[in-house]
Amino acid sequence: METLSNNRMNQFPGQPQPQVVFANSQEDQQAGFDFWGILNRRKWIVFLGLCTGLALGTLYHYQTPAVYKSSASIRIEPKHPLAMKVTNSEVFAPNMEEILPTRHDTIIAKQVTVERCLESNSLYQLDSFEDMSKEDTIKFVLDKLNVQPEKEDVYNYLIEFETYNPTDARTVLANIVSTYRAMLDETYKNESLKFVTLLREVKQQFNDDYKDVLRRIALVSAQDNAPRLDSMGRDMNMITIAELNKRLRASKDDLAKRLVFRDRVKEAINGGEEGMEAMVWTLVQLKQLTVNKYQQATDNGREQSSRMRIQETINQLEISKDELSVRFGAGNPRIEALEKRIQFWKDYRDGGASELEDGEAPPEFVVTPEVMLRRFMMTAEADIMDLERRIDDDSQELEVTLSKAETLAKIREQKAVLERERAQIEELLNTTTKKIVEISPSQDFTSVEQREGFRFTSLKEASFGERVWPILPILLGIGGFLGSLAGFGLGCLVELADKTFHNPDEVMKQLQLPLIGHVPVISQSKRYLIEDSLIEPIICTYHRPKSQTSEAFRAVRTALFFNTQGKNHSVIQVTSPTPGDGKSTLAANLAVCIAQSGKRVLLVDGDMRRPRQHATFGIKSSEGFATVLSGQSFWRDVVHEVEEIEGLALMPCGAKPNNPSELSTSPQVKELIEQMREEYDFVIIDTPPILAVTDPSPIAARVDGVVLCLRIKKNVKVSAERSTEVLRNLGASIVGVVVNGVGQQTGYGSQYTYGAYRAGYSYNGYGYGYGYGYGYGSGKYYEEEGKNGAKQQPPRRIEAAATPQQGASPGPGSFEDHS
Repeated sequence: METLSNNRMNQFPGQPQPQVVFANSQEDQQAGFDFWGILNRRKWIVFLGLCTGLALGTLYHYQTPAVYKSSASIRIEPKHPLAMKVTNSEVFAPNMEEILPTRHDTIIAKQVTVERCLESNSLYQLDSFEDMSKEDTIKFVLDKLNVQPEKEDVYNYLIEFETYNPTDARTVLANIVSTYRAMLDETYKNESLKFVTLLREVKQQFNDDYKDVLRRIALVSAQDNAPRLDSMGRDMNMITIAELNKRLRASKDDLAKRLVFRDRVKEAINGGEEGMEAMVWTLVQLKQLTVNKYQQATDNGREQSSRMRIQETINQLEISKDELSVRFGAGNPRIEALEKRIQFWKDYRDGGASELEDGEAPPEFVVTPEVMLRRFMMTAEADIMDLERRIDDDSQELEVTLSKAETLAKIREQKAVLERERAQIEELLNTTTKKIVEISPSQDFTSVEQREGFRFTSLKEASFGERVWPILPILLGIGGFLGSLAGFGLGCLVELADKTFHNPDEVMKQLQLPLIGHVPVISQSKRYLIEDSLIEPIICTYHRPKSQTSEAFRAVRTALFFNTQGKNHSVIQVTSPTPGDGKSTLAANLAVCIAQSGKRVLLVDGDMRRPRQHATFGIKSSEGFATVLSGQSFWRDVVHEVEEIEGLALMPCGAKPNNPSELSTSPQVKELIEQMREEYDFVIIDTPPILAVTDPSPIAARVDGVVLCLRIKKNVKVSAERSTEVLRNLGASIVGVVVNGVGQQTGYGSQYTYGAYRAGYSYNGYGYGYGYGYGYGSGKYYEEEGKNGAKQQPPRRIEAAATPQQGASPGPGSFEDHS
């Protein structure tokens, strides 16, 4: 349903804005739990629950047997336990419970302790247990006995016992304390002798374990047959490994350097004469080559020495080849590389032999850069092969040495573990022996001193029983709280069952309509009535225009002005959900206050079942709205001007027809409304209740707006929702809701507040016998007038200014009765 928006209000900047509240937001629709509202409305139920709770608490106090509690305090401190520390985290004792913190609170409250206490002290005969069996007595004592260690000192225990006799409470508690003390003494008697016997058995076991460890150490030591230490006590294996690693790194670095020089020489030989000369110069600068420009081979001995060195190189390469063949077999890439080098040196040896005759002197010759580089490359190849062989030998030796060192390390680690185990067993053996001597220095185990157990101290004797239940203030507090809670819950149930609106927010949120006015109960005083007026006192806007009630009707008028959206002519229907809501009074006062604002207003009594407006304004006529719809009268002929109120005209209902529903659905309704709209600024149509009869439904679909008047009464929520749904289904434009019969509260001043609505307000009438319902009451709406209503004042006719005898024919607006 569209409601009045801010844009609509802004069309009237020069007029005061009415205070109209709308409930059209999703947040407002989902209201929270109205705790204080329910408490305020149902406080009598809460008070009744409070009183009931207090009464039940008092009754419980005097009907419940008194309970008395006795308390005692003891200290149970353990002695030095007969135990031996085996490791930092392990302790040896004949019974581990002796050295662990003992929970005496659980032991005291055990059934075995209670049974022994009751049996040994003949407590079954006490007055508190005279009607109980033994099993019930034990169960009762266990249930009422409470033992708790103190937070400040875990060795101190607070013991409490409750029963129905103060003397019995103290007696039972004192005997429980003494019984438990005797049980502790019996439990730890002669435990020292048992502990010494056990220690001797443990010592023998330690001796056996010590011998076994020594045997295993000897076996491991036999495997460590090569300590290999130098003069400084260092392990030779580790020294050898370090030297081999160092030598391997040096050989690999030298090999990498020679490979670089060899590759550079090959590139220089292939690069031409200039490249070879540059390479020779570089090698000389790096001290890798020493040569004279001219060299003379003057003797055959030098030639022969060179051949011997080549042959020696060939022999070494063949030896390396044989070793690799044995290790890797034929076809290995390294073997193939050695074969190529051997063939190279053989070709060089055969091609370099001297062909001079014996005794002939060799001629002088010049050594070229190419010859020098080739000789350098041959020397480098020989060195490279020698380094590779040396690297292989060192790698094999390092691998063997590392394997030996790893095996030796495992043997020594196992030996170290055994040595630690031996030392630990030896220490335990010494500790055991020392503990035995400590307990019995004379080794006479028949007279061992008792050292185990606990030191039992009574800190507070059992007290005389004090009353602990029932306590009247506590019961009253609990009863009052629970009673109030129950009363509030009952109030919530009553609230859920209540179909009455309690505040304006509920009206707006439930109906989704704006609340445009609150009309309080009209005062019944005759003090301010206008004398000799034909208008009934219920029209307070005329008789008491300065009253707060009149101001409430003017607030509704303001909302109507803004709802017309600036139209010069508007037709407003006033109806209600059920009879007795005061819709006729609202329509009449609303028409009066609109006329007082300078508008031309026509009030139409469209209630053809119980017309009332003609009596309200003192007009008597047998023609009106019903006769116009039936075609018996012309509408202008049945309109009467109200002389006492300028600008107000009234169209009464006339004689009540037999077919009001059919007349309200006739096509003449729409035509009549259009004609009245052209003649007047506002047309107010008073129609029957929307749920009582069907008459107002056709009219609601044809007017410009509908004002729904309702009174806060029982089940008004249901009727208001149904009437709103009916109007919306008809497509009617609902202006808003007016709450009628609101109780006037003190302290309002000149304005009205949205105070809580109560079903107990004076809704029966305003005074002078004029009630809002006009006698509708709870009867059917179509019953004869006067059966349920108050006695009505007979209507009086207002004479017209011109009569037919004077020659004036009746025209529009005439007050003459044409019946």
